[in-house]
Amino acid sequence: MAAALRSLSAPTPPAWRLARWVVWVACAGLVALPLGLALLAAVREAATVAAWQTLCDDPQTGPALQASLVSGLGSTVLATGLSLWLTTQLWDHPRWQTLQRRLPAMLAVPHAALAIGLLLLWMPGGWIARLLAPLVGWDAPPDWTTVNDPQALALTLALVLKETPFLLWTIAALLARPDVAVRLRQQLQLGRSLGYTSAQVWWRVVWPAWGGALGWPVAAVAAYGLTVVDMALVLGPGSPPTLAVLAWQWLLDADPLRNAQGAAAAAALVAVMGALALVLLAMHRAAQPVLQARRVRGPRPTPTLRPPTAAGMAQMAQAGLTALWVAAGLALLVASCSGVWRFPALWPTVWTLSAWAQVGTASATVWTTLAVALAASSLSVGLAALWLEATPPTWDRITTAFALVPVVVPGLLLMVGVYRIALALRLDGTLAGLVVVHVWMALPYVLVTLLPAWRRFDPRHAWVAQALGRSRLAFAWQVKRPLLAAPLASALAVGFAVSVAQYLPTLFTGAGRLATVTTEAVTLSAGGQRATGAAFAVLQALLPLLGFALAGAVGRAQAVRA
Repeated sequence: MAAALRSLSAPTPPAWRLARWVVWVACAGLVALPLGLALLAAVREAATVAAWQTLCDDPQTGPALQASLVSGLGSTVLATGLSLWLTTQLWDHPRWQTLQRRLPAMLAVPHAALAIGLLLLWMPGGWIARLLAPLVGWDAPPDWTTVNDPQALALTLALVLKETPFLLWTIAALLARPDVAVRLRQQLQLGRSLGYTSAQVWWRVVWPAWGGALGWPVAAVAAYGLTVVDMALVLGPGSPPTLAVLAWQWLLDADPLRNAQGAAAAAALVAVMGALALVLLAMHRAAQPVLQARRVRGPRPTPTLRPPTAAGMAQMAQAGLTALWVAAGLALLVASCSGVWRFPALWPTVWTLSAWAQVGTASATVWTTLAVALAASSLSVGLAALWLEATPPTWDRITTAFALVPVVVPGLLLMVGVYRIALALRLDGTLAGLVVVHVWMALPYVLVTLLPAWRRFDPRHAWVAQALGRSRLAFAWQVKRPLLAAPLASALAVGFAVSVAQYLPTLFTGAGRLATVTTEAVTLSAGGQRATGAAFAVLQALLPLLGFALAGAVGRAQAVRA
């Protein structure tokens, strides 16, 4: 016993310290090396005068950039404002808990599946028009541009519907921290005692103090919105499309000059995003004196009689968001089983499973999706666990920010470099190459999911195990792994969902020889094969939902054992 107790206070053995450094360097290299090489290859591809000259001379560039700015930045502003407003009005309300329970299901649905469901709702012959037809006397679909509109409004609204749950989930995770929750309640109580309303406390004190923590999620939302391709193919404008879709088309062209033009377009989107970030930062600093004066100004008198309360409006907005999600999912299910469906009939005249039969004939695509997602999620969780074991908690902020770079940097630019690397290593069109790229994309999300539970793990368990003479490896496998089964299962589900949803990495690295349910769903829906595309979209949404359901079962089983 004395020897065991002495081992607790002894310094970490050199072999263990060396192993930790090797693991850390290997995990960091998995992110840093591909990221650096990919960015270098993309910059080299775009760094030609002819590419930029061709891009500037192309008449599509201006309207396409405008559509990208409207959809990307507009959706970011709307989603961020809606998320902050809903949190302000619903936090510490029973509806907040209801909303939190719905967020995982919304997050599990891939972007492409939601876009296809919304297409079936919003298009001139969709469900909304069919519901209105008896009221206004339509016997044919109205001549309205409700999707694929030149202003990219449908794409903007779809991005808002998808990104708002992500931001709400991020905010909920931040406010659920014990230290933050206690401080928040104290701030609200103090503000009310001084005559401020809860909303005034939120906007004058809470969000200025904690809004900086949302910088990474908002940047990720903006980067995705500016460079989204799969949702833009389904709901975005067609002639010209967004600049991201144009860049994607040029990158797939056989002409090297077109390839360089596509790389230049992707680099232009990154430059626009960086310039806007600098402008917003400068505006924020310039507005600090005005904001500070507003924070310390006394509360405004509130009228005794007011229209419907903001909390009631927030509850209606939450119900509206949920209804749109449910309607989109129902539209996918119905469309996947529809045969003859004449306008303005609300339900198909003929029901058929022919679309699902076509899904069944594409079993190779389904198995490829499952194999890549399972391998990518397992490897991502393993690497994240090794990373967290190899790095002390004091490194968390640096390593997390470093790992999140692939999420914030626009994916289109990264895929330009990744494709060049895959070509050089002969990994394009191979299952191994596809798994590696999916691991790279899923690792940041898995790390962020696993980090809080890993760092909150009670170190006294390790001390007891060492006192009993157990090795570090035995402790990690026999004690720590079972105790962290629920967080590990959640991280696996997140990695699985991220892998299933990947469109651009699959398209570029798969080189047209490897398809997944995501690429099939987008291709079929954009090509007008609505029933088959809807069937693939349903499958694309069900796979991540199944993963989260299994993770929830693991969590409930662990809670029962505890």
